[in-house]
Amino acid sequence: MNNDDHLHATDRATRLLKGHTQATLLADSTPYDSVCYIVEPRTGSLVLSVEEAILDADDVVLVIPEDRFDAPMRVSLDLSTNIEEEACDRFLAYHLHQPSSIWALGRINFAKLESGEVVGTDELEIPNPLIDALAGLCKKLNTDRKALGEVCKLLTKAKVDEPLAVGIDPIGMDVRTKFGVLRVEFPSPVEDATQAEDVIAALYGGVS
Repeated sequence: MNNDDHLHATDRATRLLKGHTQATLLADSTPYDSVCYIVEPRTGSLVLSVEEAILDADDVVLVIPEDRFDAPMRVSLDLSTNIEEEACDRFLAYHLHQPSSIWALGRINFAKLESGEVVGTDELEIPNPLIDALAGLCKKLNTDRKALGEVCKLLTKAKVDEPLAVGIDPIGMDVRTKFGVLRVEFPSPVEDATQAEDVIAALYGGVS
């Protein structure tokens, strides 16, 4: 696989990981369906809510979006309970509750796409460069939630109820809705908070 192909595989893996907040978790091949997770912005690791029995597994794989023969991606994880309270609070902002009894931090070993391409830890576990501006950017997005809903509809074709921005990164934002978390990708990636503010202003100006 040449460098361009690998860059494409890394981009696809990143978008799949960020594009979902639920997946099937295989613990020593035992499936746990609809396990909730988020990408932790400070580290790029995953925050999950899991059953205690999963922690004893030797082989833990997150299948996105669900365990089936043609699943787009499988992510090998190392789980630990060494997790910061801030990360748990961020999970609750996305999902509103803790579905299972244990908080777990999932360090990514590698991800394997359905095409056979493998993407490594260093390419997926990347801190969000917008982390320091995250709260302010979400506040800007939520100042006009009607406009936020229109932006979601513009970029995803989905009509959403009660939208609330809960996360943002260089390639998109996460919007909690009445029916779950919606991933909204930007027309093009941003490099920093200033560019993100410009994109928000442009999008809101386009729907006002």
